[in-house]
Amino acid sequence: MELGKEISRRDVLRILGLITAGVAVGACTPLRILTRAYPDDFKHGGDKVERVLRAFVITVVPGAPVQSRDLVRAYFDRAYPFAPYAAFLAADLCERACERFGHDRFWELDAAQRTQVISDGLAADATTRKLYGGAIFLAQVSFYGGIYDDDTGCPLIDFPGRYRGAAVSYDDAERFLPTALTDTGNYA
Repeated sequence: MELGKEISRRDVLRILGLITAGVAVGACTPLRILTRAYPDDFKHGGDKVERVLRAFVITVVPGAPVQSRDLVRAYFDRAYPFAPYAAFLAADLCERACERFGHDRFWELDAAQRTQVISDGLAADATTRKLYGGAIFLAQVSFYGGIYDDDTGCPLIDFPGRYRGAAVSYDDAERFLPTALTDTGNYA
C-alpha cells in the first residue's frame, strides 16, 4: 500500500480485522490465554509464578503450611488439566493486584488484600471465574486430599493419609455412627 494510492477494500478489511483482534486479545480472556498475551516473565514459569501461586494457595486454604514443597505442585503437574493455565493465573493475579492496590507483587499483599484480588477474579468474566474456581478447587483437593503427601494426610481435617494395612476405617469410627435406638442396637 503506497501513499497517495487508493486503499483497496481487502486492505481495509485486513486492517480492521487486525484492530479487532488486537482489541479482543486485550479484553477477552480465552484469546489472552490462547495467544499467551501476558508478560514474558510469567511465560517461562519459574520463581515468580511459584511465589504468586504459593500466596494464592495460602489465601484460599487457611492454615496451609507456607513452606511445604508440595503446596503448588498440582498447578504444574501435567496429570491435571490446569497446568497450561498456571502462568496465566499468576499473571492475572498480579495484574489485578496492580489495578486494585498499585503494585503487581501479589505475594507481598496481606491476606485481606489477596482475598480482595481473588474476589475480583471470581467476579470477572465467565472464563476467568471458571479459571479461578478451578484453581481454588485444585488447591483444596491437593491440600486436603493429601495428593502428594500420602504419609501425613491432612491434620487440619483429621485425614490420616493413605491406607497403611490396618482396618479400613477411621480410628474413632463411633463418632460417625448414630446412637442406638435400643440396648441391643436392634430396632425391635
